[in-house]
Parts: sequence; C-alpha cells; structure tokens
Amino acid sequence: MTVTINPGETNFQPSPRLLSELKLLEKVAKTVLVGSKTISGVQYTALLLKGMPLSSRKFRVTNTDVLFLLPPDYPRLPPIGCYLNYPWNTVGQGDHHFTHQSYYGAPFLSEEGWYWYCVGLGGGFNRDRWLNAWRPSRQPEQGHNLATLFVTARHAINTDD
Repeated sequence: MTVTINPGETNFQPSPRLLSELKLLEKVAKTVLVGSKTISGVQYTALLLKGMPLSSRKFRVTNTDVLFLLPPDYPRLPPIGCYLNYPWNTVGQGDHHFTHQSYYGAPFLSEEGWYWYCVGLGGGFNRDRWLNAWRPSRQPEQGHNLATLFVTARHAINTDD
C-alpha cells in the first residue's frame, strides 16, 4: 500500500486530519495519489486510487482507477460521488449509477477521461440528507472517513444493487 502526495503547482499540503484519513485509506486501497485540482475556481483535494479490482460478473475489464474530489469544506461534507477512468458499459442491463454524466453539482470531467459514478454513504445527494447521513467524527477512525467512503464505493461499483 502506497500513498504519494503531490504538491504540484499549488504547493498542496494535506491537513493533519487528511493525513490521518490517508493512513486509514492505505489499509484498504492499493495505491493512492493525493494532490489538488482546481475546477471552475474551486480547489478540490484530489484522491486518485489506482487499480481498484472490478467484478468479472459486472465488468468486461478487471480494474479501474477511481478519483474522489474532496470539497474545500471536507470532512464536513463528503465528495459528490466518484469518477472512473473509462466509460465502459456494464454487462447486461447496465448500472443506473454510472450514467457517464455528472449530477448534483459534481464537476463534469468526461473531457478529461473521468466519468462520474453516483455513490455516497446513504441519504442521496441532497445537502440536508448529506448532513444527516455523512458522519465524520473528531477522531477519523471512529466515524466516516476516506476508507469508509472508498469501501462503500468499491462495493457499490461491484454489485448489482
């Protein structure tokens, strides 16, 4: 498990909270690259998780990279879904969470090769529901965090639910 922090052109420095969550994330993710990404004037913390395994029952490929864009006020609010790096079709009827479009205010990144996947920790993508479903704790290991978010996304992406 490897976490690499890329300061890039913005001199990105992760907060102590983010560093704690990255330690939790590296227990469940293979390779994580962290940096910043500015979209329409908003600076996000970008988490690129390399090589997430995919279900052969649902996908015709074996793995994908996953991108999370953490909003500026993370962890108060979670990211809006995640992004996969290829617009593949799922086997059979498809997956209604993978629309190849962005919704609920998530940035549209298809022109950059990232396709939005609708996933969260319950409550849908309504601001009031986020605040009720997303439960980070003062101690990252006791509440929702990057690891719980990734595990939830991995499960949602790989199941037919």
